Amino acid sequence: MNEIFGVDNNWPDYLLVLFIYALMYLLIRSPRPKLELNYKANYIFLVGLWAFLMFTGNYLFYRLGVMSFLPWANNFVHSFLWVGICLGWLYYCTHERPMWEQFIFFAFTSFIVKMAENMLLGTWNLDSYFGINSKYAYIIAMSIVDGFYPIISLWILNALGKKSTFGIYVPQVA
Repeated sequence: MNEIFGVDNNWPDYLLVLFIYALMYLLIRSPRPKLELNYKANYIFLVGLWAFLMFTGNYLFYRLGVMSFLPWANNFVHSFLWVGICLGWLYYCTHERPMWEQFIFFAFTSFIVKMAENMLLGTWNLDSYFGINSKYAYIIAMSIVDGFYPIISLWILNALGKKSTFGIYVPQVA
């Protein structure tokens, strides 16, 4: 069970994490509570793409020794609910903002969620990361990595939007 839920974790711990996700989702959705019809294909595409990439990538990078192990339940909810649905909506809400603002939005909201998961589930935990001896270095580094979500998403949407792939709509930002 430790590989599925993590050491000393159970359903109530995960319910608290889901509650944090729900609160963050409400906060993220507040500027744009309804998805524009012309952006729906982009949102669905980004949710699926990022959820898959994060779920498989988290495990791959653990196997390569770059990340700590995320129990399967945490990896699933983090990848599909947080990165897929919540960060997908954050991208929808902020894609017209300057890139540096988007980077900060993504890195900071990811930092909040990773700290909550660390406190509630004991995940995102390494004593030292890239020679920095602090338990927070790993969480900060992984949050900074999440700051690149809008940059990579824009690149992917532009590349696929030019080819009219998957019904992707590339809005022109002035």
